[in-house]
Amino acid sequence: MIATEINRLLASRKVEDRIRAVGLTDRLPEEIQCAVLLRALTDKTNFVAAEAAKRLGDCADTAADAIMVERFLWLAEKGESRDGGCHIRANLAFAFGKRECYQATDALWIGLKTVQIEAVGGVPFDVGAHLRANSALALAQMRARDVLRDITPLLFDFGKNRVGAKPTAPEIRSETRRTAAQALGILGNRDALAPLAVKLLFPDGESLDVLQECMNSIILLQDDRALELLTPYLVSHPDEMLAAYAGLMIAQSRVPEAPALLRASLSRFSGDALRAVLIALTTLRTPEAEAILAELSTDGSRAIRSILTEIWQRHDG
Repeated sequence: MIATEINRLLASRKVEDRIRAVGLTDRLPEEIQCAVLLRALTDKTNFVAAEAAKRLGDCADTAADAIMVERFLWLAEKGESRDGGCHIRANLAFAFGKRECYQATDALWIGLKTVQIEAVGGVPFDVGAHLRANSALALAQMRARDVLRDITPLLFDFGKNRVGAKPTAPEIRSETRRTAAQALGILGNRDALAPLAVKLLFPDGESLDVLQECMNSIILLQDDRALELLTPYLVSHPDEMLAAYAGLMIAQSRVPEAPALLRASLSRFSGDALRAVLIALTTLRTPEAEAILAELSTDGSRAIRSILTEIWQRHDG
């Protein structure tokens, strides 16, 4: 019986056995799956507990919520010793979002503020970034009160630029800022357009993935002035793929100017970026876009004609 095998593995002294046990829990009946994962959540090896936390997001038993919140708060009391790397709390935060666990709101506020500096390879590193990102995402999914106020700073957090940060403060990877941009879009509050617009207007030093997520969120929030933010990227940003992504977002906005803007930008693109902009044109399906595509299919460059033929063949197939 699978339950017996899992219990045997969870009782093993070997970490690999206990990890395997967690991996097998998806084969258990729903009525006992959650209980087994909650047991694994208290495993003495953090990697096992983190794997259990990840899977708890898919458990249907709402009775687990209070136990998960209690465990999160216990871990948070002494984060460095009880949850080095923040992996368990980060996975619990993600699980709270999937479960729409409103009991976890206070715990998630703690996660959103957690900065935990640890030495990784002898270098100071903020391992709390992933936890803050997942907490922001979960709070946005639950539309928590005043969450916009606390997610917004994450969009601008590079670590060293914080007020009062020491010169030795570690840089924050782009993951937290990217997830903050995503969370602002998910939140559905159009007030989030202000910080997203600031980031896109003044992107100096920002990672491309963060800027892409900002673009995606302004489209998700149906910004009436999205074209003002996206056109400079399409026309002049030095990174072709980011510029092409701006073109895709302009196409998604369905503004009347989209076909002409995309057509005018084609000469600056090549390779995959050119393909992306041409795909954006084909998704518009307006009379103006169709006329442009017909013109390009006969008078466009060899590269453009070749890509269009490939796109249409795939569509016909």
